[in-house]
Amino acid sequence: MTRDEILAFIDQELLPQAKLEIKNLIKPYTNQGGYFVVVRQVLCMVDFLGATYSGYSVLERKNDPRGEKISMSKKAVKYINSFFKPKNVYKLAMVDLLYKMYRHGLVHLYQPRILKYKNRGKLMWFFYKGKRFWLRKSVDTNQGKIIFKNVDHLQIITQDSKNIKFYLAVCIDALYEDFEKSVQLYRDKLAKTKTLQTRWRTAVNAICKPR
Repeated sequence: MTRDEILAFIDQELLPQAKLEIKNLIKPYTNQGGYFVVVRQVLCMVDFLGATYSGYSVLERKNDPRGEKISMSKKAVKYINSFFKPKNVYKLAMVDLLYKMYRHGLVHLYQPRILKYKNRGKLMWFFYKGKRFWLRKSVDTNQGKIIFKNVDHLQIITQDSKNIKFYLAVCIDALYEDFEKSVQLYRDKLAKTKTLQTRWRTAVNAICKPR
């Protein structure tokens, strides 16, 4: 793919598809749904973008004849850490938790994974819509309604006085907005960086190679 073909793919294929499949779920005609689908779709696209951003080196190709390492978790995490903003929200440790909990769980297990946290505690998932920060947020759970305080996107929250149950909060509106902005940042950097264009080609050529 030429430089212009790479940019056209982002402008005419990837972002329009994201807006069609994901943005409409965030701004629906009904108040229901969208949580799992939004996060799953965003992180699957991040898998692809992470693969193109890191590329698929000669050494990788040599040691990976079946192409299983074209896309890897560390490449996706690197992409998020490089292009998602604000940086004080998308810190490496938090991005790593986001990916382990939401990507691996949603893609492979349908729902997010529950992770071990702080020795005897557990880190669970927490979706919400609307603005990023809420002073108070009421959530329906299998134990009834729980009021959480100071709910913020990609922050760990708890209302458990015993410090056993923690939640990694994800605002799906914020996640999509930050994803869309990250693609534009990546696109602009691609436009003027030949090394990134080469990495893109190595990954995309490997993806398209018959097996």
